[in-house]
Amino acid sequence: MPQSSVLRNGSLPVVIDGDSKLRAGGIHIPLSSPLVGVGIAEIMAASLLDHTHQGLAESPANVTEAMDNLMAGLAKLKQDCEPVAWEHAIAYCRRHPVAQLILNDPFTRRSFRKPRGYPGDAVLIDYIYSGDCRLSEAESVSQIGQQIFEYNRDTPACKAVRARRDVVRDAIDQLCERVARPSILSVACGHLREAWMAQAVRAGRAGRFIGLDQDEMSIEVVRHELGPLGVVPVCNSIKALFRGALADETFDLIYSTGLYDYLDDRLASKLTERLYRMLNPGGKLIVANFLPGIEGAGYMEAFMDWKLIYRTREQMLALAASLPAHFVQINSFVEENKNILFMEISRI
Repeated sequence: MPQSSVLRNGSLPVVIDGDSKLRAGGIHIPLSSPLVGVGIAEIMAASLLDHTHQGLAESPANVTEAMDNLMAGLAKLKQDCEPVAWEHAIAYCRRHPVAQLILNDPFTRRSFRKPRGYPGDAVLIDYIYSGDCRLSEAESVSQIGQQIFEYNRDTPACKAVRARRDVVRDAIDQLCERVARPSILSVACGHLREAWMAQAVRAGRAGRFIGLDQDEMSIEVVRHELGPLGVVPVCNSIKALFRGALADETFDLIYSTGLYDYLDDRLASKLTERLYRMLNPGGKLIVANFLPGIEGAGYMEAFMDWKLIYRTREQMLALAASLPAHFVQINSFVEENKNILFMEISRI
């Protein structure tokens, strides 16, 4: 028998079955039905959040179990709700007392508060890389905050971000083995941690290496940490790739790991074509994008206010549809956590 939870919406008993169906007044409603609207979504969210709050507040030892249930429940809710109902569920999540517990996690809190005005800033990514929950916190982090942070850092999405960094690090090292002092461009580079980890960069075997980012604070970190290794930081938006000093340059490797998660199809297609035109013959473009259906998406939107544009393999390949077929070789692959897709475009 599937497990079920019983709630009351006024005097109406509502039962959420473990077989992913909802019964209200004896009516069975599949959760994939468009009938899952605002009222039902908030009832379902209430049950999930009450259970999570009890687990987090009463027993810190249950953090993993409570967060597992929360992640899975929010993923299911996001999947099965109408868009308007999901937005109401998000608002409900942020009003619920459990939000104050969850925001003890400095990783979640930074994303939600957006101190630099946008989600996914370089410090937030450093939380994922470093495992240090006190990167930007002047005050101490509570026990529950550290436990939630450690849980979040170990989710498949965060593991995928670290795998993404390592894929590009390896691409840099492999390129420097094949090509003497190659030219490299990182678009929306953040703190450029993959370059710091690349043996070729640290050994001075890379040629011209440009890190482009519009965040002045991120660029200052790149200047301080990687400038001595020959990396050239450029503080500008991607407009610099279409007009300006960078527009006339060419490279052996161009990559962008986090930017495409925020670009609509029109701009992503336009940027893909522009970056391809900036490749030297034999050069390679690597772009990455989160795949649809990752379990952490519901949590990210509800508690981190962090929304991404997810793409399938077919949708990614469509971004390269305007490239000249006879001069292009395209490869795609998914990192080991199956959360992030890579598209490699080689200029023949």
